[in-house]
Amino acid sequence: MLPKMATYVLLFSLLGFCFHVSLSRDSFPKDQRMDIEFPPLVKKPIGETAIPVGHLRPLGYQRKPDGKVKEYKEVLPAKQFWEDHVSKARPLVFRQAVIQSNAFINFNDGYLKTNYGDLDVLIEKKVENRATSPQRMKLSQFLDNYHREDWYIVTVLPDDMRKDIQVPKCLLCGTFKKYLQECNFWMSSGGTASVLHYDADDNIHCLLDGRKDFIMIHQKYAEQLDMLEGKKWSGSGFSELDVDMINVFKNPEISKVPWTWATLWPGDCVYIPAEYIHQVRSYGRSVATTYLFTTDGEFSDEGCGNSTFNYTSLADVDLMWTHKKGDKTIDMGFMNIEMLRKGLVFGTKGSGKLHKEAYAEHYYDMEDKDDEPLPPFDSTWAILDRENKGYLTLDEIRTMDKEVLKAFARHIDPPHGPLSGEHDEL
Repeated sequence: MLPKMATYVLLFSLLGFCFHVSLSRDSFPKDQRMDIEFPPLVKKPIGETAIPVGHLRPLGYQRKPDGKVKEYKEVLPAKQFWEDHVSKARPLVFRQAVIQSNAFINFNDGYLKTNYGDLDVLIEKKVENRATSPQRMKLSQFLDNYHREDWYIVTVLPDDMRKDIQVPKCLLCGTFKKYLQECNFWMSSGGTASVLHYDADDNIHCLLDGRKDFIMIHQKYAEQLDMLEGKKWSGSGFSELDVDMINVFKNPEISKVPWTWATLWPGDCVYIPAEYIHQVRSYGRSVATTYLFTTDGEFSDEGCGNSTFNYTSLADVDLMWTHKKGDKTIDMGFMNIEMLRKGLVFGTKGSGKLHKEAYAEHYYDMEDKDDEPLPPFDSTWAILDRENKGYLTLDEIRTMDKEVLKAFARHIDPPHGPLSGEHDEL
């Protein structure tokens, strides 16, 4: 047995070691491996067992996939993209679609810090939690720490960076170009895992560095996956299933849900239809962009013709939502203003006018007990009806300036992320 004094010395030494470790929790770089087996090897148990396949294993181990997502070696023309995939809500992969992008060539940490380190971005924890809010910091601060912290960037691409981003050719004409919503920027040291979720908008996600694995599930299986609606009227949703440890006893239906898969490498892009359920994991230093767009259920090939389109940067196309350096908020994930316009048009109900009283009834129907109350209707209507006529004509709605619709969206939806100058603890 140790003498009492030696015991105290040992105890304080251990306490000091623990204290040092707690302060130095970020002293070890994150795992950068990319040699992960995917799709996983699903093994049926040998002999009789009461343990179902994939119990307490990550999502994907509960049954074999039904195959790969359809792949193309070249980006499809816009019309074919619409006819074969977007109109039918069928995912696809474009291989090597953005390899001409300056971002693909030059987006190493040094280039990003030198050219864009003073820009604000939104940061989240690697283990996604829809109950928490993103935080805001300078890109340079993120770059100095992300290899040791459990952080990743998911933010509206700052305008200054748009010149370095290549737009996939299928989005350069017609309905797709007209309804480009926003472009998001993603970055991490790998090891991220999204929740199982779906988004309101169609999107093309392009990888610039690293590796990403996608599990893709048709939206008709939402009930078997315990999908929850996000904020009311948002058009998005997510599941509370633990994607790292599926309890098959509690969720037996998951073993019956078919899924397809895709792995992206640098330069590749995946198309994810609106409301298509998916789960994503990243490996290695991961950099990506996402182009959100809508179609309104129809496609116009205006400007498409037989053109092959030259290289086009994101700086040369219009986006509905952007972020300029110095903006007070980072406008990410707001409603599609063209869908808002469509709703206002529908409200005229063939009469040629949207009356204030009629819209007020619809407005209060949007409120949900579980959400924060909407702003007072009169102040909201005043944004649209600037002449205080008490109605909007169909022509006024169709020609309404986008900035008016964006002001309306911001008014009824709180900022997504902290205001400029706010720095909460991650």
